[in-house]
Amino acid sequence: MPRSAYIRANKLNYNVIAGPKDRFGIIASGKAFNDTRQALVDLGLDEDTCHQLGIRLHKVNVVWPLEATITRDFAEGLQEILVVEEKRQVIEYQLKEELYNWRADVRPNVLGKFDEPEGDASGGEWSMPNPSENWLLRAKADLTPAIIAKAIAKRLKKLGVPADIIARMETRLAIIEARERAMAAIEIDTGERAPWFCSGCPHNTSTRVPEGSRAVGGIGCHYMATWMDRSTSTFTQMGGEGVSWIGQSAFTTDTHVFANLGDGTYFHSGLLAIPKSIAAGVNITYKVLYNDAVAMTGGQQVGERPEGHSVPQIAHSLRAEGVAKLVIVTDEPEKYHGRMHTGPISPARAGHPELLDSLPPGVDVYHRDELDRIQREFRELKGTTAIIYDQTCATEKRRRRKRGTLATPDKTVVINELVCEGCGDCSVQSNCLSVEPLETEFGRKRRINQNSCNKDYSCVNGFCPSFVTVEGGSLKKPKKEKRAA
Repeated sequence: MPRSAYIRANKLNYNVIAGPKDRFGIIASGKAFNDTRQALVDLGLDEDTCHQLGIRLHKVNVVWPLEATITRDFAEGLQEILVVEEKRQVIEYQLKEELYNWRADVRPNVLGKFDEPEGDASGGEWSMPNPSENWLLRAKADLTPAIIAKAIAKRLKKLGVPADIIARMETRLAIIEARERAMAAIEIDTGERAPWFCSGCPHNTSTRVPEGSRAVGGIGCHYMATWMDRSTSTFTQMGGEGVSWIGQSAFTTDTHVFANLGDGTYFHSGLLAIPKSIAAGVNITYKVLYNDAVAMTGGQQVGERPEGHSVPQIAHSLRAEGVAKLVIVTDEPEKYHGRMHTGPISPARAGHPELLDSLPPGVDVYHRDELDRIQREFRELKGTTAIIYDQTCATEKRRRRKRGTLATPDKTVVINELVCEGCGDCSVQSNCLSVEPLETEFGRKRRINQNSCNKDYSCVNGFCPSFVTVEGGSLKKPKKEKRAA
């Protein structure tokens, strides 16, 4: 069965309110239709009043393509049609196209996003110097029953309705406006709480850039670096990470930028941005943030393969694209035993055999503590370079530990509050929410919230003698109070 015949046979688009002498039509779909019904109720226009005034209401369930026969039947005999829809004019443009060749004496006037301008009304929205000054049903934000009610009342007044109906609508509109003013006047000061990286999040370290450098953001949890003290600004769509630098680089004295690119985004379309930067010949370093999970949407496995995607796969891909230099930075360099550039030889080869010999030749592995030095080196290099930052998502680690699929480190970090001077260097070094302020009789100190700590241990990088590391111990569980008999 053809699509249009199916729509007609099942009456998917239909008139909800209709009469033989209708002159004003309203067409809507989805949420906008429900808001329109509420707007009519708020104006005191029940079904009998709509019949009396000649209002026809049409519900669209199939928005695209708009079925032609049903649409023509709805528009027949009307003087004006108001299109109520969220965002852009999907129904409105189709309706105007369908009615375009009707004779001028039978073709209804169609309004939606924009009202009729004062004076000459022969042109459309594109003939207006500034169409946004003439919104009727805005496209820049959501629609509400109050906004729709005002639009309906305005058009009905212009078409001409009895004085008692106008008085009723004005009374109802006054109530609506008073309600809106009352809601706007309600202010609840809950304090500002900006979104932040989780405790122990890899991005706390990976999104840092050296002094004098800057980075551009991308799609992912790491986007939050744009409002932290990370010299990171702007963002782009998936697949466009860092590409804005291609246009900017010719018009600035900056010679290099860093671009953050998540592992999930990399396999989605982010890898398209890298050959573009290589082809453009710009100086840019992509930091591919491999956290072993699509953390922003629930910790799903990276990649569509049963085994997921790995750092070696990304490394081979980047090398094949032709990056000028590539290194791996990680919090666990021992799992790349035999491929590490510096540091002691570790016997950890046995737990990760798949990672050991599969890296491309010449790809060095460094501990994350060397990230600043590596970035300073990379910003001086010509061309497109890449750093793969390998550290598992902190929230995913917590999940795996609870499920018993990942061992919990037997090391716990605490702060001796009597020694702590409250300088906050531990917070600066770690950017971690588990390092909390503690008000004491000696002033503000710091403490570790053991309930939220994910054992990242970057807080101990601060220059501070108050940190105590306990190995082999476990936290005391609070005693349960006995219930009274």
